[in-house]
Amino acid sequence: MARLGAWLIAPPDEALADAARDGELLVARVRTWLTLFLLLIPLLSLAFEPGSAQHYVGLFVALSALTIAVLIERALQRRAFRTSMAFYSSVADVSLVSLGLFAFWLVDRPIVTTNSRVMWEVYLIAIAASALRYDPRVTLTTGLVAGLQHTGLTVFTWATHRGDGLLQASEEYGYFSWSTQGSRLIVIGAMTVVALAMVGRTQRLRKMSTNDRLTGLFNRLYADEFLANQVQRTARTRGDLIVALLDVDRFKQFNDTHGHAAGDAALRSLSRVLRDRLRRSDMVARYGGEEILIVLPGADVNSALDALDQVRVAVGLTDIALPKGGEARIQVSIGVAAWGIDARTPEGLLEIADARLYEAKEAGRNRVVGPGTAGALSLFEQA
Repeated sequence: MARLGAWLIAPPDEALADAARDGELLVARVRTWLTLFLLLIPLLSLAFEPGSAQHYVGLFVALSALTIAVLIERALQRRAFRTSMAFYSSVADVSLVSLGLFAFWLVDRPIVTTNSRVMWEVYLIAIAASALRYDPRVTLTTGLVAGLQHTGLTVFTWATHRGDGLLQASEEYGYFSWSTQGSRLIVIGAMTVVALAMVGRTQRLRKMSTNDRLTGLFNRLYADEFLANQVQRTARTRGDLIVALLDVDRFKQFNDTHGHAAGDAALRSLSRVLRDRLRRSDMVARYGGEEILIVLPGADVNSALDALDQVRVAVGLTDIALPKGGEARIQVSIGVAAWGIDARTPEGLLEIADARLYEAKEAGRNRVVGPGTAGALSLFEQA
């Protein structure tokens, strides 16, 4: 139970969190278009049977769903994405289906509530769409809520109408059957299992496409996408954003002296220090060879320079076990650029950070150069 609880409340992987945000926006757009198309069903039905009360119910439900879909999409476009939004929107999708089915109970059409052949299938669409959130917890929650709400509606409808003839056979919807309702519940469970398998598969593919195999850090493709998104977000919120380029000093000489296997060990050691010393919200990527890109959202210049210099010190004090025996150490230089102070585009920030990295190399290496430091020694001299 403790492991289950830890799994339920654990924050998502950074790469998957970004994917979840993009997936939620995709689901929001699809939801809007889907509800717009579903609106055509009661409109067409009313055109052929204008006196049918159930078609007016369907029209009301479809209009309500479309309104909610538009509001959710607008909210996602205007606000920063949070993991909880995926849970809320998925449960909302399922609950809209349940409310639509319950609406038929309100107009004395309970057989439609239990035997609907159009609206009920939207449960399955909602469960399938939950897989686009890249979070198995969201999918599991969606499937459980759908199953519980379906069961609750079925039991409630049967309990309130079992003796008045409204659940008897009809030409359009058949008759009430517990075996049929049980089969529907099984289908919901099966769809949930399929969606969970889809989530697992897409998570593995996402990690393979975004992570560097040697270091476990993000790769350049993901880093460029992340930086572009952060620049857009910072421009919108007028917040802080720091971009840094880190390079291992005299790495070629290290490889020539100790061998390429030792160079790989050094990069893995460097990646561990970076993950340990930086915040979970910071993005660290292997940008090319021994060059590392670091993006610090929401960090101001002073705190970023302090944190990066502490990284520099920690790297220099870390012993690296060499494959052929013995230990060695490496040192790093870091160039830093700040959004709004140095540049306002991803390309501009990278250009400034790269220029300051070169400046750090020219000034003697093993130092951090950023806004206001210009060639000065780093904040903390290495012991």
